[in-house]
Amino acid sequence: MTQPGLTLLVQRARKSKTEQKTLNMSDDEADPELIALLRERLGLNPPPADAPPETKVLESASYIYDNSIDVALDMRNSKAAADFIWTKMQEKQYGTHTWSEHELHPTPEDEWDENVVNFIFTMDVLNFSFWSEKGDQDRFQVEWNEKRWTGYWSLVAALQRAIAEGVWCSSGHHNCP
Repeated sequence: MTQPGLTLLVQRARKSKTEQKTLNMSDDEADPELIALLRERLGLNPPPADAPPETKVLESASYIYDNSIDVALDMRNSKAAADFIWTKMQEKQYGTHTWSEHELHPTPEDEWDENVVNFIFTMDVLNFSFWSEKGDQDRFQVEWNEKRWTGYWSLVAALQRAIAEGVWCSSGHHNCP
C-alpha cells in the first residue's frame, strides 16, 4: 500500500476514535466505515457483479515466466507483438463478431454450451500443429461440405466433420477415430 493510502487510513482511524468518544461509543465497537475502507484498500471486497471471472491465468503465466528454465520470453518483443496485433485488429475491425462470421466457426446463433467451449478450447490447443510454410497444395487437407480445407481450417473442418458425424472429439469422453 502506498504511503498516502496508509496516511488516509491512519487519519480515518484517528477521526473514528474521536467520533466514538464524542458519541459515547466503546473502544470495542468496530467502525463500519473504517472496516469498509480497509476492505476496499486491501482488495477484500467481493468483485462487482459485472466483473469478468477470475481465471488466475496471469498468475499462472507469471509463475511459469519467473520459474522456467527451458522457456524464455522476451518481454519487450512480446509487448511489441501484442501492440502490433492489437493495431492490426483495430485497423481491420476484427473481433469476436468477425471471428464467428466464418462458416466453420461457432456463431452467436449456435447454442453456446459446454460442447462449444470444448470445441474452441480444442481448436486453440491444436491450431499451432497445422501452421505450415508449404503452399495450399502441399499442406494437410480435409474435405468437408464439398470444400477442401488446408492449414488451420483443415483442423476446424475435421472437428466440425467429426461433430456432424456424432463424434465429439473435443470432449474427454470420446476417443477420436
